[in-house]
Amino acid sequence: MTIISREVEIQDKLSTIFEELINQKESVRHELVQSRQTYKQVCDKHIMSGFTSELEWIEATQHHQQKFLEYDTHCYIIDIISDYRDIEGYFPEYIDMLANLENIMIRFAHDERYEVSAIIKLWLNKLIKTL
Repeated sequence: MTIISREVEIQDKLSTIFEELINQKESVRHELVQSRQTYKQVCDKHIMSGFTSELEWIEATQHHQQKFLEYDTHCYIIDIISDYRDIEGYFPEYIDMLANLENIMIRFAHDERYEVSAIIKLWLNKLIKTL
């Protein structure tokens, strides 16, 4: 029976979560594309109806903006985490990485950008659970 060191186990879990984050970003990107198509259809309908379907247009606008914010935040988190990844795919300074993510999350909350802070918190909690 081989014994896997705690550090290797942590690195494997961090890499798994990083891949999950990338997959989630791609899923959100796909949802964003669909949201954009829906938004364009609702805009066309709103124009063709003589601007009478305003509620539907507002909802489509808000949904599309939310998906864009979600996608943008996932890209931002990936950029931050990638800065801590070495050429072999490991995260040698993962404690600093977690502290940086936490500081960024708090800064967004302080700026009352709670949606972004909540997404960061979700991924930060997943990363912390690896320890």
